[in-house]
Amino acid sequence: MNSTRSMLLMLGRPLSPAYGTLMKIRAWAYRNRYLSTKRLPCPVISVGNLCLGGTGKSPHVITIGKWLKDQGVRPAVVSRGYGGRAGRGPLVVSDGGRVRVSPREAGDEPVMIAQSLPEVPVVVGSDRYAGGKLAVERLGAQIIILDDAFQHLALFRDIDLLLLPAGRFFGTQWVFPGGDLREPVSSISRATAILLTRAELLSAADQEMARHEIQKMVPERPVFLSEMRAVKSLSMGGESETPEMLPRHLFAFCALASPEAFFATVENLGIYLRGKVAFPDHYPYRPGDLKSLMMQARRLGARALVTTDKDRVKIEPIWHELVATDESPLPIWVLEIEARPEEGLWNILRGQLDIGGD
Repeated sequence: MNSTRSMLLMLGRPLSPAYGTLMKIRAWAYRNRYLSTKRLPCPVISVGNLCLGGTGKSPHVITIGKWLKDQGVRPAVVSRGYGGRAGRGPLVVSDGGRVRVSPREAGDEPVMIAQSLPEVPVVVGSDRYAGGKLAVERLGAQIIILDDAFQHLALFRDIDLLLLPAGRFFGTQWVFPGGDLREPVSSISRATAILLTRAELLSAADQEMARHEIQKMVPERPVFLSEMRAVKSLSMGGESETPEMLPRHLFAFCALASPEAFFATVENLGIYLRGKVAFPDHYPYRPGDLKSLMMQARRLGARALVTTDKDRVKIEPIWHELVATDESPLPIWVLEIEARPEEGLWNILRGQLDIGGD
């Protein structure tokens, strides 16, 4: 955590108890119907977290979308579209046939999800009910996956999946604005199931210790481990390799809430990182950024650069412009990372959504 962010959190800390209390009152008001909750005419799965980013929501949305498709169900993803221009929406990112808008319009994560789920509609907008209604009525969705929606209590959900990082469940332990929690820890009781993500970064003993600690807090809720695994690497030039075949000396960059987790995933492949740069989450790349990164990579002796799928959707047009003007740009590889939750999660979804077996 850098010193500027630490200072801002310290300044905001006196306000954290008041904000936490307001969030508790808000949840109570929804629970007791003082605030209304709308229902869609189909099952809804919410995927969300307590911390401000960095738990791997998008990879889990993609994995759940693929699983539902494999079960013969037509899902659609509805997202807020952070960083885009959709406003209340709804804006159709993908109709299940093609991606129709750019990351600038829809946000980077919805476009990445749409590209990773080519036959699944993706809709964005702050009015999730309107987005879900459009997905059902116009795009034929049978199940809605709500992306980043644990706090979006205005829309009823049949299944509430809460993602917590296995190594550090509650971040700074303080609620916003003095910390990185969106609401008090007690809200985990709303979850249908809890997924401890990035479990691959822990030893087997620490994984079970983490599971046991959360299970003690919510003994009536199932707790599953979920790992993030590199499954494929694609170059910006169109080549495809297994992650193990990447060059051994790379320069990594990304714009994520938890960049160190991505860097650790790369290094766990046996790759020596000559350098690494972390931009702010949802950073809008400019042409000068790629040129600067390549200069740094060359100076440090890297043979290529490596980044994430989320970053690819923003740098791809810049890359093509760069290739047209630079005779020898360094290659950029994109590491595709897949969420792999324990099998028990699928049993929960089958049972509560009345979906048939394999």
